[in-house]
Amino acid sequence: MPTKLASIRRERTARARSSDSHKSGWKNVQSTRRVAKKTKLAIIVFSLIFGLLILAQVVKFTKALYNPWGESKLQRSFTWQGDFNINLVIRAKDISLLEFNPQDQKITIIHLPDSIYLEATHGFGNWMLSSIYDLGQTQKNIGGGNLLKASISALFGLPIDGFLDFSNQYGQKSGVQIINEVREDFVAGFAQAYNVKTDLTPLELFKLKLGLASVRFDKVQRIDLGKLGVSNEENLADGTTVSIVDPMQLDATLSNLTDPIIQSEHKTIALFNATDHPQLAQKWARLITNLGADVIITTNSQEKLQKTVVVGEKSRTLDRLKQIFEPACSTGKNEGGCGKINTKLEDISSRAQINIFLGEDLSSL
Repeated sequence: MPTKLASIRRERTARARSSDSHKSGWKNVQSTRRVAKKTKLAIIVFSLIFGLLILAQVVKFTKALYNPWGESKLQRSFTWQGDFNINLVIRAKDISLLEFNPQDQKITIIHLPDSIYLEATHGFGNWMLSSIYDLGQTQKNIGGGNLLKASISALFGLPIDGFLDFSNQYGQKSGVQIINEVREDFVAGFAQAYNVKTDLTPLELFKLKLGLASVRFDKVQRIDLGKLGVSNEENLADGTTVSIVDPMQLDATLSNLTDPIIQSEHKTIALFNATDHPQLAQKWARLITNLGADVIITTNSQEKLQKTVVVGEKSRTLDRLKQIFEPACSTGKNEGGCGKINTKLEDISSRAQINIFLGEDLSSL
């Protein structure tokens, strides 16, 4: 009997141990599953955070491609896509005007003598070219680059699309020398781009570098404005000798700076001066004509506008004119009045294919 009881006890003990072992194993399995779930959740959270960080850097990089490279004061509202001509002011040892024509694969570099005496925009009167940048730098709301661009635009009757300032790193080189190096040496070109102060974006600089490098040597025209026969020397009251450029002679001599896209479309343009400033329509008609469009009307508008409005047939010419006269609208930033005119203005619109109503925003340029 004792032996039988002992056997029963041993069997019960074995069962209890087996049950405890089973429970312990189940607990271990449950614990392992919980750890696996936590690990999986941690990996998901980490991956999500890492993905967001990568996305943020991609967005930041993308924005950087479309933001000015190194000069925050310079004002520019549209991005050059590499289709229209691009006109740039270069500041280095000298001041030059660079035009790159991507359609005809041509480069024109015009050296501007420091002695040129021209009207500085924004109501500053006449100044020597060499002094305009410093004058603009004294005006916090304008800046030297903006004043130089606007003044040279008025001198040539051409839109100036950007500013390249190499004066800090390449102050002993002329604009012609710098462009030659950019064209001939791929690495040196980007090294110079890294040191430039400009309102062009990195993407635009990259397109410009590739475009300039692709032009054949016989398609590069170098011009010295002082030797072009379009200016006369005069002496100021203090005895300083200056060069005064004749706009009509300049336009006739540099008639090859037209934009092939605009010239090929043959769009007719009407300009309405919607301000109280005289001759505003005639002033901007010169620029549009130099681009290659056909200005058929310049007149005054009885309705007055603060902001310029450009309306007309859809075309590449319309796109380019919006870049110049309505830059915020050309980028799709609808400020409420883009491409819209009131009923009274519609009544005075001409039969020209494109109508431009010049507002107060252009009166000081």
